[in-house]
Amino acid sequence: MFIITISVVVVFHEFGHYFAARFYHVYVERFSLGFGKVLFKKKDKKGTEWVISMLPLGGYVKPLAEPRIPNNPIGESIAEKSAFQKIVIYAAGPFFSFLLGIILYTGVFMVGENQPEAILANPQQSTIAYQGGIREGDKIVAVNGQAIKSWVEAVDELIGPFTLGQVVELTINTKQDTIKTITLHPTAFKGNLEEVNWLKEQGLMLLSPPPTIQRIIPDGPAEKAGLKQGDKIIGIDGQYQLGINEVIGKIQQSPNQTLNLLVNRNGTEISMAITPVAVESDNPQVNDGGVKGRINAEFRADFPLVKVAYSPIEAFTKAMNKTWDTAWFSLKMMFKMLTGQASLKNISGPLTIADYSGKVAENGLLNFIQFIALISISIGVLNLLPIPALDGGQMLINFVELVRGKPLSDAVLEGLMRIGYGFLLMLMIFAFTNDILRIFT
Repeated sequence: MFIITISVVVVFHEFGHYFAARFYHVYVERFSLGFGKVLFKKKDKKGTEWVISMLPLGGYVKPLAEPRIPNNPIGESIAEKSAFQKIVIYAAGPFFSFLLGIILYTGVFMVGENQPEAILANPQQSTIAYQGGIREGDKIVAVNGQAIKSWVEAVDELIGPFTLGQVVELTINTKQDTIKTITLHPTAFKGNLEEVNWLKEQGLMLLSPPPTIQRIIPDGPAEKAGLKQGDKIIGIDGQYQLGINEVIGKIQQSPNQTLNLLVNRNGTEISMAITPVAVESDNPQVNDGGVKGRINAEFRADFPLVKVAYSPIEAFTKAMNKTWDTAWFSLKMMFKMLTGQASLKNISGPLTIADYSGKVAENGLLNFIQFIALISISIGVLNLLPIPALDGGQMLINFVELVRGKPLSDAVLEGLMRIGYGFLLMLMIFAFTNDILRIFT
């Protein structure tokens, strides 16, 4: 899935450069997917080599740098183009990255999917959500004036303000079917966002229905206790209204300890005792003894769902907004990392992308498509940074040329490129280090 993700994102980005170069009659020598040793190549009628290379970590378009008289007509090298034309050629790559995000998001929003309703669990009293007046059963219907239909849409609207510590205004439909407005003042996170459930920290959690037995594994505690497929766990040891995570957590924390279950079976309440077996824990924090409880049953949570789909115009508008919000959030996070307001551990590299692409693909095609859109937008933002080795840096250099009326000297350009490549090397070291630490921790 990583190969698919990178291939789609890179090809679309580089095709932007190729299209703009050809529009201004620049001869393109090579269009490569990947770097390093060439595995496959084919030359088209215009003389461009289309190449697949060994390392699938990016790609490039190689325009003719300098005129090769008499082999090429005058005007087919990028050096002979005006500063404005070169700016357009370099800008076309990030533009196409954003365009891909818009196209993919538009398709996803048009197809639509069933998503959980944004009905909230009771927050802990120490959280800003509780202090703001949120209670169990409250339903989010708008975030900062933006109407939302589901929990997924609520999370999309909340991720930026909550992460950056910006004021959030929630429009709530209460259990009593009354509308109220709640203003929250979240604290910006300064650490690694992957190590914290940022919504739960602020007290916003989806209300989980009683877990239902999806499957009974033979000869385990669940079968011996008399549990059956379709049973709903409505109580454990006198505690009621437990969500699926709470039930699983209670079981894991009780190896070799008898639990008293209250089960709803086809409308009838049944009491039964069950003793989870002890198995080795892959998370020692679950139990001090390095073991956890297991009953050999699979659970599911039947959340109330709503179909979320949009007309073509609505989907396109929503996709435009989401692309903009994602790009702007990425820029603000980069600024916070540069100024020390956020941890550099939030920088991810190809190993993390490979890991996430596989996990996201397991959750369905629509999720995988949205992941590709996210990566494409991120690539677009990264390439717009004013670093000489990136598209944004080349745009800045040519903008200076446009203002000065003449190009920078070769010595200055060489110095800027060295600085740019040095910065990118440092960025790659950070990204790969973070990736490796994620794998081993």
